[in-house]
Parts: sequence; structure tokens; C-alpha cells
Amino acid sequence: MNQKIMEIPFEFKRLLDTDWREAAVWGGRYSLKSHTVARILIIRARQKTTRILCAREMQNSIADSSHQLLADLIRQYDLTDFKVTDKAIVNTINGSDFLFKGLHRNEQSVKSTEGIDIAWVEEAQSITESSIEVLTPTVRKEGSQIIYTYNRLEEEDPVHKRLVIEGRPNTLLINVNYDIALKYGMMPDVIRLEMEDDRARRPDLYKHKWLGEPLMLLESRVYKGWQQIDEVPHGAKLVRRWLDFGYSNDPASCGNVYEYDGGYILDELAYQTGLMNHSIASIILQDEDVNGKTLTIADSSEPKSIDEIKMAGVTILPSVKGADSVNFGIKVVQAEKIWVTRRSMNTWKEYLNYQWMTDKDGTILPIPMDMFNHSMDGIRYAITSLKHTKPASLVINRPAYSGYNQRRG
Repeated sequence: MNQKIMEIPFEFKRLLDTDWREAAVWGGRYSLKSHTVARILIIRARQKTTRILCAREMQNSIADSSHQLLADLIRQYDLTDFKVTDKAIVNTINGSDFLFKGLHRNEQSVKSTEGIDIAWVEEAQSITESSIEVLTPTVRKEGSQIIYTYNRLEEEDPVHKRLVIEGRPNTLLINVNYDIALKYGMMPDVIRLEMEDDRARRPDLYKHKWLGEPLMLLESRVYKGWQQIDEVPHGAKLVRRWLDFGYSNDPASCGNVYEYDGGYILDELAYQTGLMNHSIASIILQDEDVNGKTLTIADSSEPKSIDEIKMAGVTILPSVKGADSVNFGIKVVQAEKIWVTRRSMNTWKEYLNYQWMTDKDGTILPIPMDMFNHSMDGIRYAITSLKHTKPASLVINRPAYSGYNQRRG
């Protein structure tokens, strides 16, 4: 049987060495960061016994981790010396193993992880200073290393500030973009055409998406100035719930809107494809068991879905739409002070990526892009209903109901 060759672009070669302590690997989309680091970690795990911690700031389940990518590569290259289980990956010859953990509010679990040789933090643009301060002394074995891979969000993301702007001893810096994939013939035509279209028609988006420039600097972003908050504080008042429908390709998005300190806190309940209406209803009803009955404002384009969810016992009304209601609603939300809970990862990602369209000259147009807008649309429905409409109160006798009953963590 022909042995498959695992190719590593030359620009990443130094990650195979052991003479550095921390590595920052950053850049735009399709710069081969994650796939190459995963390949290198597999190689190093085969060379000698190595304990590898694969971490992210937020990891609600193993599905949120790098487990799938590593497992896919092991299968692709027929590496039969690895045993892949649902929660771990182990080399059966030398005992190397891969562990998977979230960092946020998981300090004791991370600290108790012993004997780490290499830690890989994926999506490290989201890692907080406090998580870095927990991780760094935890990975304390002689010769141990930490790799951070990320696309920049802010000018001073904590990891970028630490390793690139301020600098640390024995730090390896690797800044790569899509030209690496082009150079080695690793970019599919469908991705290349997408890149070229963004470069020609959406120069502002192109700078972030493909060249890795911080999102916070882009003038085309619809919303700015939102802040992250660890938890919903005591005293915040739940006043609305948002719901934007989706199924096959687009996720359904649902969350709570709390009134707080002259503004609103957004707390995501669900963001998932494939959710049936009875599942959405169950998620909302479970939240109501904790927080009491609250009016949900849903996308009015799906009256049948709204009726089905209402029949399950949810207090729900359709959003109010009309001429220029999208831009009107955006202006309403723009005028508010907004916080987003840290667990609301998808909502925060949409906030950072939700942008106005631009013309070929880079001029910003008053038309929001039809992307990264599932939570953004739902939030607009809910906050606009609070500021500019007075929905009639609904009194519904809740029937006995069973179904999907897992609140998103």
C-alpha cells in the first residue's frame, strides 16, 4: 500500500522545532493555519510520547473543539496507530494523547490537567487575559509549548497584544494569508473565486476576511461599541425574547433581551440548524420555567411556524415589518447601549461580522449584507418592539408538552 505523504508548507516549518515557548499563528481566511497546526501536532505525537491539550475559550461540547479536524486527518492519512474515541485521541504505540477543554469559567479543570507538552489554542482571538493567565502557568513542564492560532478581531486582542505587540521571550511569530494556499496549490477554485469576488466588490470585507485585518477597524460594520459581559447581573430585567427562523442552511437563533443600566443585555439560548418548531418551543418553555413568561418576537415571514410555537404554549408575536423596516430597526438598535454575554458566541461573532455593503470603489452603501444576520435580525425585531410598538399581551393556557429539552449551554 502506498504511504500517504502529509505535506507541511515551509512557512510553518518552525512549529516542528522545540526551541520556542509560545507561538502566535495569525492571518486571514484560508491561510492553512488550523489544518497545518493539526498536521504538525499529529506528526509530533507520533515522534515521541506527547500530551497535547487542544483548547478554546468557549467549548460547550466536544463538537466545538478541534477533535473533528484531527480525527478527519487521522482517517485521511490512514494513521492506524491512533485510536479515536468520542472524547479523546490516543496513539496506541507510544501513548501520546490529545485532550480537549474549554477555558472560560473552567479554571480548576484546566489547572488540574497535568503533564502538558503542547497546548494548542484555536480561535484564540476570543481568549481573555484571565484565561491566558490560567493557561500559561498550567503548561509548565520543562520544554512545554503553547500555540495560538487566530484571526484578529480587535486591534489589541489579548493574545495578539501579549505575543506580538508587547512580545514575550522565545516567541515564534507566523503571519500568513491566503497567498500561502495559492503558492502551494492548496486553494480550491471555489474558494479562490470567492476571494477574488470579495477583493473586487467588497474591499473592506476583503481586508478582514482574507488579509486578517482587525474587524474593529472596519468602517463598514453595522454595529459598534457593544461590550461583552460574563453573566447576566442580578437586577437585570428580562423584557423580550428574540427568534429568527432557520433550518437546513441557516440556523434558528433565539435569545433573551434584558433591560439593564439604560441599555440591553443579549443572552443567546439557541443557534442551530435543523431545529424543528417543537424543539424551538421546548427551548423557550424551559427558559420560561426559570425566568417566567416573556413575550417572544419572531420573524413574521413564517406565520405557520409562529402558530405552531404558540400552540405549544409560548407567548409569541410576529415582528412588525414595513417599508425600510430593516434600516429603521438598525437605527433603533444603534442608538442603544448593548452588552452580550460571553456564552453568546454566535451572537458576538455576528455582531463583529455584520456589515454594510460597499461598491467597487469601497463606498459604503445603506444596505446590510445578507450574511451574519440571524441573531442580528432577531435582536432587531425584539428591541424595535420594545422601543416603537406595543404588542397586545397574550394569555395562553400552556398544554402539556414534551420534546427537545436541552438548553444551549
